[in-house]
Amino acid sequence: MYNKIIYNKIIVTTFMFFALCMTAFSQANTTASISGFVKNTDGNPLISATVRVEHLPTGTKSGAITGRTGKYNILGLKVGGPYKVMISMVGYEAQTFEDVFLSLNEALTLNVSLKEQATMIDPVVVEVTKNDIISSDKTGATYKISEIDIDNLPTIARSIHDYSRLSPLIVSSSSDGSNVAGRNTRYNNITIDGAVINDAFGLASSGGAFGGTAGTQPISLDAIEQFQVSISPFDIKEGGFTGGLINAISKSGTNNLTGSVYYFGRNKNFIGNNPVSDLPYPDFNESQIGARVGGPVIKNKLFYFANFEMGLRSEPYVIGLLGSNEANIFSISADSLRIIRDAVINKYGYDPGSYDDYTKKINNYKLFLKFDYNINDKNRLTLRHNFVTGDQGNAVSRSRSTFSYANQEYKFNSVLNQTVMQLNSVITPQLVNELKMSYTAVREHRDPLSSPFPSVTLRNMGQDGKGLITFGIDRFSQANALDQDLFEFTDNLFYFLGNHVLTLGTSNQMVSSNNLFLQDYYGAWEFSADANGSSLDNFLAGKASRYMLSYANTAATDGELKPRANMRYFQWGFYAQDEWSVLENLKLTAGFRVDLFSFTKKPLENSQFAAPHNWYGMDAGSVLNTSVIPNPISYSPRIGFNWDVNNDKQIQLRGGVGLFSGRTPGVWISNQFSSTGVDVLRIDERNTQYTFTPDVNNQPRPDNPKAQTTEINITDPNLKMPQILRGNLGFDYQLPLGFVLTLEALYGKTIYDIEYQNINLQYAKNDDGTIATTIDGRNLYSKEQVDKSFTRVIYMKNTTQGNQLNLVAQIQKPYGQGILPNLSANLAYTFSKVEDVNPLTSSRAVSNWQYNVGLDPNASELTRSSYEVPHKIMANISYTFDYSKNFATTIGIYYEGRSGLPFSMVYVEDANGDNIYGNDLIYIPTGASDPKFNLITNNWDELNALIDDFDYLKNNRGKIMEKNSLNTPWRNNLDLRLTQDIKFFGYKMQITLDAINFLNLMNKEWGRIKYVPYGSYSLFTFKGYDQETGKINAGYTPKKGANSDDIFSVDDLGSRWQLQLGLRFTF
Repeated sequence: MYNKIIYNKIIVTTFMFFALCMTAFSQANTTASISGFVKNTDGNPLISATVRVEHLPTGTKSGAITGRTGKYNILGLKVGGPYKVMISMVGYEAQTFEDVFLSLNEALTLNVSLKEQATMIDPVVVEVTKNDIISSDKTGATYKISEIDIDNLPTIARSIHDYSRLSPLIVSSSSDGSNVAGRNTRYNNITIDGAVINDAFGLASSGGAFGGTAGTQPISLDAIEQFQVSISPFDIKEGGFTGGLINAISKSGTNNLTGSVYYFGRNKNFIGNNPVSDLPYPDFNESQIGARVGGPVIKNKLFYFANFEMGLRSEPYVIGLLGSNEANIFSISADSLRIIRDAVINKYGYDPGSYDDYTKKINNYKLFLKFDYNINDKNRLTLRHNFVTGDQGNAVSRSRSTFSYANQEYKFNSVLNQTVMQLNSVITPQLVNELKMSYTAVREHRDPLSSPFPSVTLRNMGQDGKGLITFGIDRFSQANALDQDLFEFTDNLFYFLGNHVLTLGTSNQMVSSNNLFLQDYYGAWEFSADANGSSLDNFLAGKASRYMLSYANTAATDGELKPRANMRYFQWGFYAQDEWSVLENLKLTAGFRVDLFSFTKKPLENSQFAAPHNWYGMDAGSVLNTSVIPNPISYSPRIGFNWDVNNDKQIQLRGGVGLFSGRTPGVWISNQFSSTGVDVLRIDERNTQYTFTPDVNNQPRPDNPKAQTTEINITDPNLKMPQILRGNLGFDYQLPLGFVLTLEALYGKTIYDIEYQNINLQYAKNDDGTIATTIDGRNLYSKEQVDKSFTRVIYMKNTTQGNQLNLVAQIQKPYGQGILPNLSANLAYTFSKVEDVNPLTSSRAVSNWQYNVGLDPNASELTRSSYEVPHKIMANISYTFDYSKNFATTIGIYYEGRSGLPFSMVYVEDANGDNIYGNDLIYIPTGASDPKFNLITNNWDELNALIDDFDYLKNNRGKIMEKNSLNTPWRNNLDLRLTQDIKFFGYKMQITLDAINFLNLMNKEWGRIKYVPYGSYSLFTFKGYDQETGKINAGYTPKKGANSDDIFSVDDLGSRWQLQLGLRFTF
């Protein structure tokens, strides 16, 4: 009868499980577990022993009964503690474990031997020896960030990425996102309580969490309890990434009323002078103010936690002009900018705005509310909501190569609402279920802050003729808005069968996006210097070198002037896993996962495009269709192991191999919906015959729109979502004094990644039909397109090329362990070698194609990746000095020394006929009389000095340089946090001081960060090939002097020391 009841419960639960799968691909663990074996002193298993677990702060109770092998499993436990664990059986002496704390995703192993006992006595209290590093839950490369790390790590931005950098396999910052094991930052998955919170659409260049484009964080740091970074978790439940999974869990209320009020702030006096120019930082202010509170609604039953925070910031842009002493100089004078501004006002009645120092505003507000409900001992419900709104001024680009007037600014507005529900249920002693649902709504839009005016770019500006000056409405912000809705459903069913934990699960998403993106909606005009005059002269005469416009084909949009790309799809994930405790000290995990994508809407079909063509790289007469969006399927088998070699938590060997499947950022797919050439028509003409007009409602258009060329995005019908094969082997060794040595090797091989081609290009041909090449050996493209009805036809397809190798040596000292319990230490060295074919740094298909530096943009080669950081040295150390019951001082130090980023040198103009500027690698001349190269600026000595200053250039004369063969200088960064705790009458006052780039505070020559914008440096102006000899005609104008330092920009803010003061009152 009992077996029949159990059988019926399994059937009913399984039916409910699959019936609910109507709509979260990115499942991440949010709880912890305790498991182990209960045996007698002879080593025989004790069947039906009772294991009881109580979370003391909330009175939450859980339990289990041992099976025929003496094995027990208790899943779904709240992170934190303390817990009390009691193991008992009639006729045996009970054991109690106290002060047990659990970390995120921890699987604590408690193996117990019970002594026979004839009479009842008090349970034996046993101290738990716990190690988060040598732990049975760890197979692949993961890193946990504890509350101690959160409290003691120096940070000003209080960003998720500030903490993810504690993993040796991550290079990150609050502005650039997290580069995980050399993968594109957009391939990461970021979750809070297991619910997706990353920028899934992929607009932020950092590829980080929601809010990156608005300068905010997706959640207040005060609402987070712990983080976990997973790179190769062989747990099949974790998916949705080919970079890394960064998962944070939020805080909860307890039976005790607790709370905190806090303030963090700084101003210009908290930032040092520029280390190059010695000029002070302009006026600015930044403050973060917030409060949190948690407690019981009903003791032991219902709890709440709430957090509110607001951030207010003014951030200046600092760039020098000729005659100033700034570190970074745009080579034009203030008088010249005034002349240009006056000319625009006088000619067109439009004020482009100020050219003085510019300060942008960044504001954000966050509200987090969470309820935890202990329904009974077998069911626990969590419900929480997260609201974030932020806005940031943007688009005023000022650097050594570009200068924007202030009226190009727009405000980026972003609003997030996310609700998450989780239900943990114990159905029977052998059957446990975890159900999670979430709904996320994101609303984002750009608001230009000046009156409508076309975007204008003046080329060939400045002393070196390489500069750009821009004004008018930013060309990408003239019609730009995005609505996203995401519904997630995840359910995991766990069945305990002897020494096996069987998992059957599903994780699904329904994603809907409504994207308005009409670049150049008001028109975008470029003006270049030529024989008739300067670029300013040509602008005033209305003679453009390039004209771009996007406008609605109202015949196809039912009169709608701003058509949107509506995209909707489902992601269905199904998986099964067996976690087998082969021995007490050996665990094997094997699982299989299937992820399916189903697009319910297709792009519009362009009948003119769907005709036989001889497209680049395809068979003659190939037919493509703009309405094709495939529904790819990904299969992800994985196997992992964990072996405690001597069963004493001293030596651990772990690892695994498996496939990890992700998805392309939503914007890459949305591009295919918005660029069909049906609902939106596009003009992009160089050396255009159109005359400039300032009227945004009367921009020039062709008489016959159907005959006008337009840009098309097309998709390979066999396109697969990104997928990577990863193999991982780790060795952990317990050293004396509480330290642990880790050696780790991680290898990744691209199975599928994304790349782009312009298939409307065709090569120039010699008389014998062979491809025409330049004197230095690069292929030349013809000016004739395959189909003149279209400008560029950008084809999204897969590549199988790419690999990453990462080697790590690490020593850790967890807080609370060893002879110095107040010491926490994490020291690591990482070696990386990464290769790919395209860094995919943009949200736009055409940009991902045209800005992929190389020899041939349609035949990208496997080269050194832009994300490679060959060497990284990291040290994170904190120590707390308790010198009385009421006072404590904590010092937290973070050091990172690492290789600079790779970069290339390119021509300013187009050297291979693909009609794209700035993406062609330079030829390295052998000398002043190089038969292939003619230096038209006649300054060989200066150029030769620069070549000699770079070993790679010096050793590769007479060749086209390889992509990313140079590195920016090594960078050193030292951050410091001082925390003073003062306790009085049961309360605590805390004062913190964060010092970022402390090295620069010690010596202004230290801590400088040098970089090359966008990873490429325009070394030569290209003036064509000599008609008789074929020699390259190029010019070189040095920035200041001829040495390598002069080509680098200095990060103005990042190279200064920065301080932030914090005050906190806790009760």
